[in-house]
Order: sequence, then C-alpha cells, then structure tokens
Amino acid sequence: MTTRPGGPSASHGSGDASAGDAAVVRRAFEEMPLALVALQGPEHRFVAANAAYRTIVGRAEVVGRTVREVAPEVGSQQLFEMLDRVYRTGEAVVAREWRVQLNRGPGGAPDDVFLDMNVLPRRGPAGDTVGLLVYIADVTGKVRERQAAERHASEAERRYRAARDVVVELQEALLPTALPVLPGATVAARYLVAAVDQAAGGDWFDAVPLPDGRLALVVGDVVGHGVAASAAMGQLRAVLGELLRDAGESLQALHRIDRMATRVPVMRAATVCVAVLDPTSGELTYGTCGHPPPIVIGPDGRSRCLAPSGAGPLGTGSPPATSTDALRPGEVLLLYSDGLVERPGQPVTAGIDRLARIAGDAVVNRAMPAGSPESADERVAQQCVELITREGYDDDVTVLAAMRRPSPVPEMHLRGIATPGAFADFRASTRAWLDRLGADPTDRRAIDLAVAELVANAIEHAYPVDRPGPIRLDAKLCSDGLARVRVADEGDWVQPSAPPPTSGRGLWIVGSVVDEIALDHHDTTGTTGRRGRGTTVTIRHRLGRPVSLGAAEHQAVRRGAPHRFSLAVRSGTPSVLAVSGSLDMTTVSAFAERLAAASRGGMHPVTVDLSEVDVLASAGVSALFAARDQYAIHGQRLTLVAPPGGLAARVLDLATLDHVSPATIAHPSPTDVRTSEV
Repeated sequence: MTTRPGGPSASHGSGDASAGDAAVVRRAFEEMPLALVALQGPEHRFVAANAAYRTIVGRAEVVGRTVREVAPEVGSQQLFEMLDRVYRTGEAVVAREWRVQLNRGPGGAPDDVFLDMNVLPRRGPAGDTVGLLVYIADVTGKVRERQAAERHASEAERRYRAARDVVVELQEALLPTALPVLPGATVAARYLVAAVDQAAGGDWFDAVPLPDGRLALVVGDVVGHGVAASAAMGQLRAVLGELLRDAGESLQALHRIDRMATRVPVMRAATVCVAVLDPTSGELTYGTCGHPPPIVIGPDGRSRCLAPSGAGPLGTGSPPATSTDALRPGEVLLLYSDGLVERPGQPVTAGIDRLARIAGDAVVNRAMPAGSPESADERVAQQCVELITREGYDDDVTVLAAMRRPSPVPEMHLRGIATPGAFADFRASTRAWLDRLGADPTDRRAIDLAVAELVANAIEHAYPVDRPGPIRLDAKLCSDGLARVRVADEGDWVQPSAPPPTSGRGLWIVGSVVDEIALDHHDTTGTTGRRGRGTTVTIRHRLGRPVSLGAAEHQAVRRGAPHRFSLAVRSGTPSVLAVSGSLDMTTVSAFAERLAAASRGGMHPVTVDLSEVDVLASAGVSALFAARDQYAIHGQRLTLVAPPGGLAARVLDLATLDHVSPATIAHPSPTDVRTSEV
C-alpha cells in the first residue's frame, strides 16, 4: 500500500494500539467483503482501497491514482459530482441501488452494476475536510433477482401496482399513454409522480400532430396536487390540444386557453410551454407562459437554452407571446417541468444548466451506453429523469423530447409476382420498414399481421395457380402519424360458394387488428397486358410510441432536511413580511393567512421579502398573484423583494411579477420582529 500525506500508515507493528496490530488491521481491511476506500484531497486520490473494491471496478492498481483516472467511464453518471459535493459541503450522502456502468475488462462492453454507497467526509486535525471515506456494497445480484421475480410474476406485479400506484393509474387516464410516430420527427416522454406523498399532480404533456404536418409539443403545470389539480390538468390538456388542431397556431391557442384560465380559478396561474415544430423546414415557434424555456441539444451534445417568450402564467393578466427559432436535422428539443430543475438553495439556472449537460451526454450516448435506446430523444427522456431524480425530487417530473429526424422515413414500394417467395420478401421488407419507425411493438405486430394476410390472400385468390400475376405493396407514414399500407393485384378474385374450413377469414382478421380497412375491386389492364378486375386493399393504422408513466423505478439519494419555513413580520411603514424556506403547496396557506392579517386584507401596505426563500413553487406564485389583485382593489401596490439573480427573482421574472432589490427596503431592529415557524 502506498503511503501519501494524510493517508494511513502501512508499517508493520506501528499505529494506534487501540486499533490493533497494524498488520492485522491491514489484513482485516483487505479481507472485508464490503468495499472500503479512503480518498485524499479535492481530486479524490486513492490512499487506501481493499480487494472488494478492486474487484468491483476490475482494476488491480488504484492507490495513488484519482477516481477520474481509475474509472473515467462514469464521468457522465453523476458520481464525480456526488464526491465533489460531499467534499465541498462536508455532508454525508447515502445512495441505494445506483445503476453504474463500468468497463471492467480490456476492450469489453460496459457492465451494469448496482451499488449501495455511503460517502462520508474525512476530517483533519483542525476539523476541516481533507478527504472522503467510501464504503460500497455490490447489490447487483439482489437487484437482478428482484427484477427477474418481477418479470415472471405478472399477477403479483399487477396487484403490487394496484396497491402502490393508484395515483399513477389516475394520471394514466388523463395523460397520453402513447406518442405519435411521425415521418419527420421522433418523440419521447417520461412522467414521475411527486415523491413526497405520491399525490396526483398537475403536470401534463402532449404531442399533437397538426393537419399541415407540423407537430405541437406541450408541457404544463397546474398549481397544487390532488384530484382538483388532476381534473384541471385533464381539461387544459384536452382543450389546448383541440385548439392547436383547429387553429394550427400556438399564439392563438395560448390566447384562448389564457382567457379560459381567467374564468376557472383552479386553472389560474398554471404554467405552460407550447412549441410547434415543422419537421420539414425545422421552423420552431414556441411560447413560455411562466414556464421554463426549452433546451435544444445538437448531435454533438452541445446544448443551448432558448430565451423565454416573456409571458406570465395563464390567467394572470400577462398576455401570451411567442418566439421563433429553428431545429436542424438531428437536433433534440427538450421540454420539461420545473420539478426537474428546482432544488432547495440552488438557483433555477443551475438546475437548467445541469439538465442541459446531462441531456448533451445522453444525445452522444456518453452517460450509460450499455443497453441504452437507439433514439437520441428516448435516451434524453430516460437518462435525464434517472440521473437527476436519483438525488431526490419533491414535485412531479415531466420530460418531453423531440428529435428532428436526420432524414424523413421514406415510403416503401415493393413489386413482385404472387408466389410464396414474394410473400416472404414482402413481409421481411415490411418488418424492416416498421423497425425503422420505432413504433410500439403492438402496432408493428398489427401491421405485420395485416400485410401477411393481404399478401397471402392475393397469392391464393387473385390468380390461377398455374398463372400467377403481379402484386404490389406500397406503404407510407403520413404526417399525422397514420401508417397507410396498400396491397394491390391485377387479377380476378373468385368468391367461393362456401368458405373453406381453414381459410376465408383473412380480411376479417385484418379488420380486427388495424384502425381501418377498405376494399376496392376495379377494372384494370395490368402490366402483363391482360384485362382483369384488380383488387386494392388499403389499411390505415395510427402508430404510437409507449410513454413511461409512474413512480421512480430506482432508489434515490436521501437528501438532507429542507430549510425550515418561517414567517417574520417586521414593524415599520410599510411593515415587512419576511419569508424563509420553501414557499410551496405545503406552506402557502400559512403564508396567505399571515399576509392577509398583516395587510388587513390588502388595505395596508406590506412588503414581502423573499430574500431567504430557497424554493418558490407555482403554489407560491399563485398566492402572490392573488395578493397583488387584492391590493389593487384597495388602491394599494404589493411590493416584492428578491435578490437580483437569485432563485426567487428568476421565478418572479418568469411569472412577470415585478420585484425590487433588498437594498431598497429598511431593516428594523430585532425587537420589532415577530416570527413564527411552520
């Protein structure tokens, strides 16, 4: 073992006698089944690592090297950031069942490993942090056994989900369970229920193909949780979707939904981001009504955050506005809810920057390449949610990602002779075309079955057995997400007097698995020169991609307790209501009551100081809008205070609520302050 400054001594027989003989201690350390590591300094250099750890990482020599040198492949998996945070803050972190991908063999593919980790600070003589202590248990076997049991126990899983995910089932009834499959763009989404109480929330998303071939993408957030918020969310999603289909313009639809929110109190102060993409030209029009702006990620992983369009939440008197941009082929557009980027004590900009970095890693498949989805938008949706929520999350989390295809899905045109050989060729080509679309397996199987039945029917019924004729298959993915497949022949179908016992059900089967089927018999002069009564069968079937809805499928790091919420009234003219901690759905009632009491229902001026607020959630924003309107009734003006560039200022700017700097208000003496905590 190499000895470094601050590291343990390895000399035989030396060391603290209370710990035992140094050689015995070293042997016990090496033989521990739990992986044990000691790291030194901010670069996290190994000064001790036992055999169990070296086995986990598949490296024989680690002491003297940094963590980044030993395992560079985990650089995008948020592990280095966790070590940096413990070293910087001195606060221990516990992680459970983290999925990590390690390259444990020369030139081999990365392995999926599940680890339980405890990371603690090492203190120097002066009490400062000089390094880290890490102990790790490889729980891959346990996780694999549980996953296998879950896969093979479908009925038990159904009962488990019924007991655990009642709320998720409610959301599944209100949110889309499938996303459209389109020729010029791919779309993916993830939704997680709020982790605090698993209460149904107000987040929603939608992807709406428009009649002219454009695609409307929507992510929104209704204030609060519970049945009322879910019902309002369902109404907003349904109405906005229809407005977008009818109007075809995001600004007009936003104006109409904004007017609706002014009439329905539960919808007031809801935020929404609508982006309309033309997959052919890449033209993008978007509006952010109090909602975080979209992020664009290029094929090289570089990202850019679009500027907010400037409108406030729905129904708050701030008229909607839109901005324009463009999406290049291969770029991914990311829409998300604030539950993914808001963290106590951190500015929203830091959360957005982190989301952009993780999304960039996902696009280039740098974070977790083993077994990752082929589509960049699917990787972004999956890995952004997994890597960010593993550190804990309190609000609903919604992600909607769309990629402009580098090249549109081409139409398929097949020609052949109605023989068994053509049957195999047509079906193989159709399957390859369907695989490229990335549709749900159920939809692929439906079209595969329909093509098999239609081609078989043409082979069996259109021509005499000894004189087979031409058969054509044409397939197209339409701009509205409908797959249209036509199978045509140039022969004369003969309807048997009685259906054979083993055939005659082909068209009935096709009609039962696809959305629409049409049969057209027509006179034709075929490519062979013979006249016949040809037949064309057309099927139409809407394709979808599945959406992951539910609670988190992985364990999260236990976060420390949030800052205590408190309200303090400072006497003066005007008096000041200072708010500290998280102003969210759990504390907003106490805030509203104290503000109403201090202002006598808005008749006396009160300044609200948000300088110490570490989370200003949508429920808090809604309460501020309500207070502003109440003050206006009495000819008063509500003054909000927030440090420039801080979390509260960022949220207030996004909501278009005016605010001033703390330097503009007076600070009374401590004897003039009355404080209460919630």
